[in-house]
Amino acid sequence: MTTPLDLQSELFSATGGVAAEGVSNQLGRPRVDRFTLLVREAVQNSWDAKLDTTTEVRFQIDGHELNEHARHVLATQVFAYTPASIDLRTSLLGATTFPILAVSDFGTRGLSGPTRGNVIPQPGESTNFVDFMRYIGRPPNRAYAGGTFGFGKAAYYLASSLKTICVHTRFSFGGGIESRFMAAALGPQFETDGKSGRRFTGRHWWGRMAQDKIVDPIVGDQADQLALLFGDTGRASDATGTTVYVLLPDFQGASPQSVLSGMARVLMDYFWPKLIDGPAQTPSMSFRLRWQGADLPLPQLNDEPELGLLAQAFLAVTTKQSFQGVSFEAISAQKPKKLLGHVALVRRPAIPLQAISKAETDDTSFNMQERELKRPLHHMAVMRAPNFVVKYIEGPPVPYELAEYAGVFHVDSEVDAAFARSEPPTHDDWVPDFLLDPTEKRYVRVAQRRLKEVVEAFTAPNLIQAATARTHSVAAFSRLLGGLVPSLEVDALSQSHSRPSSSGGRMRSGVGKGTTVASQVVFVGESMTEVVDGVPAMVACFQVSGEEGKAVKILALPKVVVADGFETDPPEGSQQPQVLKWLDPDGATVADGTDRCTVSAGASKWTVAVSIPHDAMISLTLQAEAEGEG
Repeated sequence: MTTPLDLQSELFSATGGVAAEGVSNQLGRPRVDRFTLLVREAVQNSWDAKLDTTTEVRFQIDGHELNEHARHVLATQVFAYTPASIDLRTSLLGATTFPILAVSDFGTRGLSGPTRGNVIPQPGESTNFVDFMRYIGRPPNRAYAGGTFGFGKAAYYLASSLKTICVHTRFSFGGGIESRFMAAALGPQFETDGKSGRRFTGRHWWGRMAQDKIVDPIVGDQADQLALLFGDTGRASDATGTTVYVLLPDFQGASPQSVLSGMARVLMDYFWPKLIDGPAQTPSMSFRLRWQGADLPLPQLNDEPELGLLAQAFLAVTTKQSFQGVSFEAISAQKPKKLLGHVALVRRPAIPLQAISKAETDDTSFNMQERELKRPLHHMAVMRAPNFVVKYIEGPPVPYELAEYAGVFHVDSEVDAAFARSEPPTHDDWVPDFLLDPTEKRYVRVAQRRLKEVVEAFTAPNLIQAATARTHSVAAFSRLLGGLVPSLEVDALSQSHSRPSSSGGRMRSGVGKGTTVASQVVFVGESMTEVVDGVPAMVACFQVSGEEGKAVKILALPKVVVADGFETDPPEGSQQPQVLKWLDPDGATVADGTDRCTVSAGASKWTVAVSIPHDAMISLTLQAEAEGEG
């Protein structure tokens, strides 16, 4: 192609129009950063454009730096003509580097239909192209779509420091595949000088100028050739779909890899249901991120305890089945009577924080939004028909951080549209006051109130009054803990192993009273809660001081802890904490079911496992016994 693309800058009409700044401001002041916003909007657009209900949608983000040849061609062929307010040519030819983000979807329809907003589509013809490239604020005509306002496309522009994007799309047409390419930008509104001066909105397009002075997209082979300037996304020659190129992303000094890692975190936190909502819990959507052609790691559902717990609740609420250990119920409005959705809640002993992702700790990373999921988990994910997480609702935290819980609320299909209309343009909340219909407004308010009640009931202890003010009610406290630290069930998503979790008690060490031995017991690190031979247990590591290799008998004294820290024997008839086993430094079992074990003094670490009764919290004291005791 030797003829540069034509530029069209939009004029205000006699009756007004929408300025480019207004397009950007349609999203309001999002509480999330621009790349979180981009991921959430792009995934929703891709899902809404899926080919059919059986084809998996692939979502992919490729980041790389353009080579010198590509930058030269773009500057001379695509952006030969630019508005004064958007310094594209200087950035392409003068900057030391020029990164881009290519946001692609596969298994999707592409942007077909008329290229002009004033053209009436034929019966059954889509309006995907004008919806994305021309219209502002036009809602989709698809049932159960992720987006509703048509404003979210501004997220692509906001992610670019030049507020400029290029779009390459391929769609089925006339028995074959048609391609289109177009560039667009949002700049400040401006005026030209002189008596014939005109006012411009700040919206710009690059393509091929028609006789009526309207720019249309480049089509056919030329469109595909222009797209290749940005690199190969891996789209087959007969595959439909769309790629949006975000030019010179505004990384704000952070490394591209750290920004992409943060985007991977957002993908998993808000779109993990797509990995298990297909037939037989298969993915209905897959995700991929690359920088300079190299794949970046995505968090895995089974490796993330918080997402695994949420997934258990999701499977219960979508299958409408109450699994063991899962609380499940319907949420309904009474006036008028209407099913609003279903909620499932599941809990387990708290799991200690393991490694934190680099995107959350790297001081040089982009300032991505603070992660909503905090550990120990006490959150509910709320979602509509597309199975995207709209937001997380925090419930009451568990006392002593002994346990964590997660829930999922899924809106019923018959009221999905009402909840969709209650969402702001960023689709990250349900705001009843956005609704004009009083019945729909009531639906959303009732759901929000009932969800709060359900979570509070799920986490509330069964209160029992003490006999006197001076008596500590063991039963009341144990029931409280029983609601927070239940017997650990096997994880439905990961049945092959148990998981470590935070201590179900506290630890002490020392020597026996009146002893003359020099050996002392010292705990090493924090205790953990694990499943030991199918029993929830507190597992503690310890060392014994003294002459290296000397045999020392250790006595374990587990106790129940009640309110205000008092220790006691459990109420009559209730379970007793029991020593399950002792392990040597190599992890081999050396004793079972006994409260005494002979160990070797020295630097080696030994381990003891003590059962945690279903309805209690325990403490553990270890004593080194003098010779002749026991």
